Amino acid sequence: MMRLFGPLVFVTFIVAAPSSAADLPKPVTDEDFRSYPKAQVKLGQLLFYDRILSGSFRVSCATCHNHDRASSNGFLLPEVAPRQGDSLATNGLDPYSATRPSSRHAPHLFNMGAKQVKALFSDGRVGARSDGSFFSPSSNPLPQGLNDVLAAQSLFPAVTGDELTGTVESEIKTASHIGNQAVWDALAKRIQKLPDYWPYFQAAYPNMQTQGDIDISSIANAIGAFVGTEWRSTSSLFDRYLAGDSTALSAQQKRGMNLFYGKAECSVCHSGALMSDENYHAIGAWPWRFDADFSAPLADVLKGRISVSGKPEDAFKMRTPTLRNLSYSAPYGWAGGYQSLKGIVRAHVQPNPAYLDKLKEIRQAGSLWPETARSTFQTMLAARSIVTPDYFRTAQPQEADQAIDDLVAFLKSLDDEKGVRGVLGKPKEVPSSLALD
Repeated sequence: MMRLFGPLVFVTFIVAAPSSAADLPKPVTDEDFRSYPKAQVKLGQLLFYDRILSGSFRVSCATCHNHDRASSNGFLLPEVAPRQGDSLATNGLDPYSATRPSSRHAPHLFNMGAKQVKALFSDGRVGARSDGSFFSPSSNPLPQGLNDVLAAQSLFPAVTGDELTGTVESEIKTASHIGNQAVWDALAKRIQKLPDYWPYFQAAYPNMQTQGDIDISSIANAIGAFVGTEWRSTSSLFDRYLAGDSTALSAQQKRGMNLFYGKAECSVCHSGALMSDENYHAIGAWPWRFDADFSAPLADVLKGRISVSGKPEDAFKMRTPTLRNLSYSAPYGWAGGYQSLKGIVRAHVQPNPAYLDKLKEIRQAGSLWPETARSTFQTMLAARSIVTPDYFRTAQPQEADQAIDDLVAFLKSLDDEKGVRGVLGKPKEVPSSLALD
């Protein structure tokens, strides 16, 4: 902090006490993850990248969860951006236009195969019960034979209008008017008609007799197997530190670690080996993407966990994300409302309604959008279910800035280039012969 004594200025920094071994999580091991047959993972890779599963044949799972974009739809990896001009491989569009009509930031998929992951989507609307059954927003019963929550989750982008179903007229779009099961059946028939897929299904499911046996559960299980295996991230500097290498972290990263597990209170929610309590919290984050078009009609704001539980106290609560490879997966926040990692960290520890005052400086749309946004954001801030840590409530500006820089340095110690690249990577082609994202 900074103290003034007459003409002299003395600068001192408060350093959090070192985290004890009891405060830190145990190293991640293979036992923390589900295992999948290799043939299912390979089949899932092809299905994940194949536009055959979209109504319009224009998008795939990889449109929003791309290897070049660290399993998300944000900025390109540094080594790819100069070559492609920060455009997707398809249509030459900028990253935001290319992934519309989905206006939100797609979350990364690191360590989704962990056994601790029981519910998915930011509001937890799809999940696994203790008896092995699944809950979901579907009015239809879920298909039989789903392996796990990743398989169950993979069913729902396919029946969502602004994701894989699309708005273009097709047999999938027509089926969507009947119900989810009709869409799933129609997608399975598409795959059944592609003979080049059959060897992969035979290898993944040896008990299958004919192509007619391909159903939505076998498709979903393969996609789930791929997602659960592909982006496993367990080789970061922090992982090495937890495994006993005391030299793995820099001095600044260790300061950030001590804050994370100490006075900054980050580990209250970002707990355990994968840094998520798998619970739901309202943090008052900016509810639109940082590049939102202010001249456009105000988009619906995701209401969060209340949409599932119906409880007023769950308004704007979102599932705690894991914190792997954040250097690669900007923008940040469940809506992609923060362009920099430092920005989202500051929003966590020092939420500031004055952020809204910058809107008119960014865009002069001549509409009521900024004032409406102000009201919405203030409502979300008022609904925060976490409290600003006392440390940041009382810290002087220079001390707080140093602490935030230290926290960001620690978060970057969770980067894992091997995990970002993935196990199989992007296929060279898919059995449908459609273009790849």
